[in-house]
Amino acid sequence: MMSKILFLLPVAGLLAVGPALAAETYGGVVTNVNPSAGTVSVQGAGTFAVSQPSLLRGVWGGEHVIVTKNDNGSIGLQEDSSYSDGGGQTSQ
Repeated sequence: MMSKILFLLPVAGLLAVGPALAAETYGGVVTNVNPSAGTVSVQGAGTFAVSQPSLLRGVWGGEHVIVTKNDNGSIGLQEDSSYSDGGGQTSQ
């Protein structure tokens, strides 16, 4: 499982003064990861290219993730810690 949060929002974007960045979020199950191409496919949401492909090395098919697509073009990816497998425990 992915043990760290992967968020690829540039630090400069966090420091920008002005209106807040609007973001689209997509949740789902990873169906394909291609670290060398820098892409991750999420069932029902599509395929996304991330800024730092090396961070995809810990992401596996079947994981529940949240993808964040910002207006500035950055793509964030994190484990969906709210996902429950029905056994009373969240996936970790």
